[in-house]
Amino acid sequence: MGQHEEENHRYLKNKVVILNGFSNEEISSIMKAVKGLYTPPADLIFAKTTPSSLKMVLKDLIGDMSEDHEYLKQNPPQVKKVQPEDPSNPVQKS
Repeated sequence: MGQHEEENHRYLKNKVVILNGFSNEEISSIMKAVKGLYTPPADLIFAKTTPSSLKMVLKDLIGDMSEDHEYLKQNPPQVKKVQPEDPSNPVQKS
């Protein structure tokens, strides 16, 4: 068994939800509902299908999603903080 296959096998224990054909609003609702089933929160992986992912073998897809999930846990995206409007600033963006 090659290294990539061993990693994919390890990842098959992850809780993964793959969504296809749902709107973004529906996906948000589904994610919220599934997350609500776990107290404390479980380490869940959610993914929406793409043209590329639909061609993949499921165990490989789960492995790729799991690798991405691990990377994002170690390197969370930076969220821009929205500055409140300053009433003393005469130039405000609309």
